[in-house]
Amino acid sequence: MPIVPWGVAWRRGSWQLGVTVLAALGAAAAAWGVHLGGRKKDRRRLNDKNSQPKSHCCGGSSGTACKCKAPQPALDTASSRFMPDDAAELEDLAAVAPEPGREIWRQGEVSRIPRTQPEVSEDTVYETDTWATGDILPGRQRIFVKTYGCAHNSSDSEFMMGLLRDYGYAFADDLETADACVINSCTVKNPSQDSATNIVQRAKQACKPVVLAGCVPSADAALCASLEGVSMLSINQLDRVVEVVEEALRGNVMRLLSKSGPLPSLQLPKVRRNNLIEIIPLSSGCLGNCSYCKTKHARGKLESYREDEIVARALQAAEEGVSEVWLASEDTGAYGIDLGTNIAVLLRRLSDVLLKYPNVMLKLGMTNPPYMLAHIEGVAEALRRPNFFEFLHVPVQSGSDKVLRAMVREYTADDFRRLVDGLKAAVPDLLVATDIICGFPAEAEVDHQASLGLVEEYRFPVLNISQFYPRPGTPAAKLRRLPTDVVKSRSSELTKLFETYSTFDRLVGRQERVWFSETNTKHRQTIGHTKGYAKVVVDQNDALLGRSMLVQLRRATKWHVEGEVIASA
Repeated sequence: MPIVPWGVAWRRGSWQLGVTVLAALGAAAAAWGVHLGGRKKDRRRLNDKNSQPKSHCCGGSSGTACKCKAPQPALDTASSRFMPDDAAELEDLAAVAPEPGREIWRQGEVSRIPRTQPEVSEDTVYETDTWATGDILPGRQRIFVKTYGCAHNSSDSEFMMGLLRDYGYAFADDLETADACVINSCTVKNPSQDSATNIVQRAKQACKPVVLAGCVPSADAALCASLEGVSMLSINQLDRVVEVVEEALRGNVMRLLSKSGPLPSLQLPKVRRNNLIEIIPLSSGCLGNCSYCKTKHARGKLESYREDEIVARALQAAEEGVSEVWLASEDTGAYGIDLGTNIAVLLRRLSDVLLKYPNVMLKLGMTNPPYMLAHIEGVAEALRRPNFFEFLHVPVQSGSDKVLRAMVREYTADDFRRLVDGLKAAVPDLLVATDIICGFPAEAEVDHQASLGLVEEYRFPVLNISQFYPRPGTPAAKLRRLPTDVVKSRSSELTKLFETYSTFDRLVGRQERVWFSETNTKHRQTIGHTKGYAKVVVDQNDALLGRSMLVQLRRATKWHVEGEVIASA
């Protein structure tokens, strides 16, 4: 009896069996040979929600044999120029944990019972280049995860890493030593998006399976179409990252780009970037319609998590030993509007339940003025509590009302002043961080001077300065741009103004309680923050991490205060 290799192909629930005879005995064998035809690449949409394919080939047609190609890895010829990490994003803070010390990615792990296999949604697209032979054993490879953007994106990456870790994958510190990579992208500015796509091209040229996740694939359909051979994952589908990585390792391209469905659960497993800091997203999306912003194209309208979910996650993190809980959102001031509650109610409840953990501090993330204005008194009361950092990130973007109208920011410069002045009147040591966009198309010299005046008036300790970047698909991208030299000149002038004033000189000579949560190995320093969120550095002592100590503040720089530990606070 001859040895007969065989293959089974699946397509939309119908099975076809192709049998090929390699050795035949006489004329009888020749009569039942099977012709092997040409094979071709196939991309298709799966509509059967009750079926999960085991492999992904062309499937032939009724009564014919499978016609899939054997693996043919192709070398992408696109540019592999790698851009360094972008500077602080408009929706990010300079105080975020530094990139050095990536070894902490593997700490602070949270175990969970694995989720059941989800159904295949109608927007699930498979692009099959190879026959899934079973040679790849999933869960045994090393994955490189790179994150761009805001704290919300960082939290998404931690959730994805938790799911991958629980499935058995390990993590690599760089692309070169990885078997596959997951890039969690940001679409706020061109440089951050370009950095992400550059890594994607590098991975393709190195024949590494790559998954592009985050806001870029969620917001830019044209870019998605241009990136052949790249698996993609929208922000609402991050809990399916294991599926996508597994298929990518098998040589298949899987794209889950649906924006519908519920938010990812806050109870997913997590691998924290810093094992002492828990980042909890309060919501996704926003109620604004900023003319320059691409983020809403990705995250959509406001959808808030229920209070009980947020509180449960915070309590769980405290039990696991974190010392800081960051509350992230595209606009924390709008939290709960869709649920009939508000941010002040949530902050008071979180503060109450975490009071029994004396070393756990809460930090409120970015807000825009319009919705926070209604909660000045309630938010100020929460920030005065002993377990809240007195910090708020409020992007003003411009000091000119004309430019703010063109940006469709839905507030005036005086509204911003009213919010900041009202909060600082109740919380004198409040640190206010802000962002300004230089060179917006509607900005005249008088508008630029208004922004300079606002910075001079408030002397913000943290100021994120960005040149205007026209994002495709936004109304502002259609406006006539200012000359590049004018934009650069205004950005430089604003930067020089920021550098002229001191930030933390008022703290020199004081004794302050400091909560320590980070290590700078390059400078051999342990890093912490006062209740007013001033950054404090002391000589490296890892025993301080996760604890609060009384510190004598000796010398101030533009970015931090140097101190000496006196005693436990």
